[in-house]
Amino acid sequence: MRTTTGRVAVVLALVAATGLAACGAPLSQDEKDARGVVVDFMRTTRMTSYHPDIEDFVRAAPGGPTLVAWSDEASGSRIGTLTFAVTLPEPPETYGVFAPEREVDPGPYCFAVEMDAHGKVGEFGTPEGIRSVDCPEPLVAVTPPTSDEPVVADNAREAAWQVLADLPSTPDADEVAARITDLLTPEERRVLAEVRVGVDGADVGVAVGGPDDCVLVARRDGTVTDVHVTSVQLQPGEAGCTAGTALAPPDPPH
Repeated sequence: MRTTTGRVAVVLALVAATGLAACGAPLSQDEKDARGVVVDFMRTTRMTSYHPDIEDFVRAAPGGPTLVAWSDEASGSRIGTLTFAVTLPEPPETYGVFAPEREVDPGPYCFAVEMDAHGKVGEFGTPEGIRSVDCPEPLVAVTPPTSDEPVVADNAREAAWQVLADLPSTPDADEVAARITDLLTPEERRVLAEVRVGVDGADVGVAVGGPDDCVLVARRDGTVTDVHVTSVQLQPGEAGCTAGTALAPPDPPH
């Protein structure tokens, strides 16, 4: 009886799977090509970095296929869904034996991508976790939400060097911080991390960021230098990413 029951269960499962497969029409070659564009993009570093919030992936999406919708509806390990639109390029005009074998329908084609905190769900680099969906009307690129998590400006180190290289012998901490801040390159829809400055006589220390993205620059004895400490020493409870660390960096741990 157990063997018979097992066989019946397997047969029923196969029938159900066949029925489900028949419900969805197979993708055309153009749709497969468009889906491949999404699959390739989901393999990039920006879309495989750890982000516990779907909004971080939304902010990372510009530069790839057009993000036209997103949802933060979570389920289990899934943190939300991104929907991309892909328009295939027109094939070049060719003639004779070089004529294309088929006409290309450029689309657009839209695909919903289920995301967990590490990127697309399913096996890395495969179509799993990506499903074809109807494109929204109108088809408009999503404007990523503003993040209230401060980020270090790309030119924070350069700005600190520029200001520290041209300071009076008796600098003012607030003035130095303001001058560096004025030089920072703004980040679109992001808040820049605060510039922190410490002064000890003619020496000046500058710190921007936190344990994971700390920028430390100092002017000591008239010489401007980058300050490097270990990641352990930047953590809370240690020296930390502070102007004091830039002025008097701790000795490397033994």
